[in-house]
Parts: sequence; C-alpha cells; structure tokens
Amino acid sequence: MQATALIVSNDAGFAETMQALLQGWGMTVALSGESASPPGTEIVLLDIRQASNEGPHPLLAIREKMPAAEIILINRPDNIPLSIAGMQAGAADELIAPFDTSTLKNSISTAIGRWKKRQGKKSLFQRFGDAMAAATFAQAGEFDTALSMLDSEEEETLPANRKNP
Repeated sequence: MQATALIVSNDAGFAETMQALLQGWGMTVALSGESASPPGTEIVLLDIRQASNEGPHPLLAIREKMPAAEIILINRPDNIPLSIAGMQAGAADELIAPFDTSTLKNSISTAIGRWKKRQGKKSLFQRFGDAMAAATFAQAGEFDTALSMLDSEEEETLPANRKNP
C-alpha cells in the first residue's frame, strides 16, 4: 500500500507500534513529534483517546495545515462528544480502540481511494484550459484532435449512467 501517513498521538508506545505496522504495509510514516509532516500526506491517524472535550478539536489544527488529508480518528468507546465533533470537523472515519489490523487496513485503503479520487478531479479552471486547447487545435484545422480532446473531457465529467455506449 503506497501512501504517506502522519500519526498524531500522545501515547508514544501506541504511535511507534502503529508506525511499525504501517511501514510494514509499505507506507511512508511520520510521527507528529518527530518533524514536520511529510509533503503530500494522504492519511492522518489522529489519536483522540486522551483528548479533552474542552477547547477546539485537535482535528481543526491538522485540517488547517493539511486540508486535503484524510483524517481517521482513533477513539475510545465512551468519548462520544469528541467523536461527534471530530466527524463534524471533517474526519473521514473513526476506529474505536481496541481494533484489529484488518479493520485499520480497510479504513486506510478506503481513505486512500477517496484521496486519490479527489486528486483526479479537474477544477473548472483546468477544464476551461482543456476546452481552449481543443479550440486552438480546431482553429488550426486539427478537428479530429479537438474532438477527441472534448470527447475525453465529456466522458470524465458525465455520470456513469449517462456515458455514451
């Protein structure tokens, strides 16, 4: 599993165990206390088991620094208010400790899939640029090239049930 993860936890033993596990799965992993988060971090495992219900949710500071990252909360079963606040603040998933490694792996795989899907979407500005490039080819007499550019753009933006056969 190729991805970059950041583990944020006050429990050093837990963080090191998670780091070894994720590295064993082929991920690049950093711990929050070691250094700055690696560039392009897709996944953040945020341990809120010992967090306080007072003050801002710890997820908000992470979201400010890494708005595109998928954040997975690690919580305890009786910490419901912090769990709800985390989900409202944009957490992608939550794991209740103790959990098994297959549950963790599934949650991370799903989060990576969502992250990659978001990265693949073109902005309106990018789509406009593609349309302008197609118009340039059409103006130069390369109609087939222009049409193929527009057709591939249309297929990317149409819902699956509306694509032409």
